[in-house]
Amino acid sequence: MVINKKVTGKAMSMPLGFAVGLAISMVVTLITVGIMAQLVLGEKMKTEVIGYGSMATLLLSSAAGAWVAAKMVKHRWMVVCLGAGAVYFLTLLACTALFFGGQYEGVGVTFLVVLAGSGAVGLLGLKGENSAVKKRRKRRTR
Repeated sequence: MVINKKVTGKAMSMPLGFAVGLAISMVVTLITVGIMAQLVLGEKMKTEVIGYGSMATLLLSSAAGAWVAAKMVKHRWMVVCLGAGAVYFLTLLACTALFFGGQYEGVGVTFLVVLAGSGAVGLLGLKGENSAVKKRRKRRTR
């Protein structure tokens, strides 16, 4: 069987990809939380909808981090996406323990939202591998 992929040698290792994905997730989290804080301070957003905004923040942040990590690692897309989501979730738990004295509230919902964000990116990356369309094989030449 002929392999059509060109090896470029530019893929990162998984731990380094997870670290880059975590950095992107944290940056997106800080930016979106800052935007929400400005909206609340400017009275353009009510304080009752902060929960929905934080869920959207978690979904967007985990998806962005998983996508960047998967693009950097360049193989095992689903494993990398779920791993990046797990690293992000564990970092959020560590931040809760460090800054808020271990008041763990809404951990289950946070886990599900982070899993949904990183899992959705993982599923989107798998769409082209096993499609039902017949592919044309390249012939070997000797």
